[in-house]
Amino acid sequence: MNKQQKTAVNMAKFIQDQSLLLLDRLNELDLDHEADFCEKLHEDAERLYRSLSARLNDQQDGA
Repeated sequence: MNKQQKTAVNMAKFIQDQSLLLLDRLNELDLDHEADFCEKLHEDAERLYRSLSARLNDQQDGA
């Protein structure tokens, strides 16, 4: 993986981690509606991280 690709993967991981922290805070504040949005955001961020990681690792293996 080159530097730009690593940066993209790291950013996706950061968003995944931060969305989980935000979800915890929203749950503590009993903001159920917003927590539902955030849960979806976290799930999407998790999928994005896995997809990016797999795709970029596959490209690296194929190069």
